[in-house]
Amino acid sequence: MTAFVAEQALIPYRASSFSARRVLVLAPHPDDEVFGCGAALADLAARGAEIVVFVLTDGAGELEDPAERKRIADLRLRESGVALAVLGGGKLRTAGFPDRGLWREQAALQEALQQTLAETEPDLVFAPSPVEIHPDHRAAAAALIAVAVRATPSSRVSEVLSRATVAFFELSQPFRPNFLLDCGRHAETKRRAMSAFVSQNRERDYALFVSGLNAYRRMTLPKETTAAEGYFVVPGSDLARGIPALSRAMSPHVEVTS
Repeated sequence: MTAFVAEQALIPYRASSFSARRVLVLAPHPDDEVFGCGAALADLAARGAEIVVFVLTDGAGELEDPAERKRIADLRLRESGVALAVLGGGKLRTAGFPDRGLWREQAALQEALQQTLAETEPDLVFAPSPVEIHPDHRAAAAALIAVAVRATPSSRVSEVLSRATVAFFELSQPFRPNFLLDCGRHAETKRRAMSAFVSQNRERDYALFVSGLNAYRRMTLPKETTAAEGYFVVPGSDLARGIPALSRAMSPHVEVTS
């Protein structure tokens, strides 16, 4: 006999909202912070949260010319600044790792994350999920999880993460969320913020793709919902479970028993 699992046990049928005083966003590239969690950031900013966006790479693709890489990196960072202002403000930090190179920089990336976590002391951390397609997105998630796994119980990082909530967002790969945020009055704000990334939207219509994902995410919410962001939210202490356990938890696969 096949076990029955109700839909409500698999995905939220009610929207939730985040509450935090200090927020840290891990953005592998300048724009991921808006495409992934822009409405949440707008809502948190409106309620007085301090927001820090940590941009991990220069966003310059695989260009070889140093001058051109710097030009693109500066342009994309300016676009992030404009978008963040649209969402309600915040601070930008940059690590400057090469785009599409985070897997080769894991040791340095983990060190940068440890320092940033200790300095910002966030009670809410947004990060791309470990099941993303883009290698930089997966590398960012892996670095965050590795920092938690390797932290000693008495370390500063362990102390910070033990008090924090971590919200994984989706960009290039949907997962099964355990938290849905109704974009509500912030949907238009997110749309305007996404339009600030002129250089990227010129290449591919990322804003349209994200809007489609946000429209889909309202499927289990009340019909008046126009857009929603999906997250997989865990206590910071759960990161120590490691990537395999977290990936299985957010997988859309439903186990069938008989």
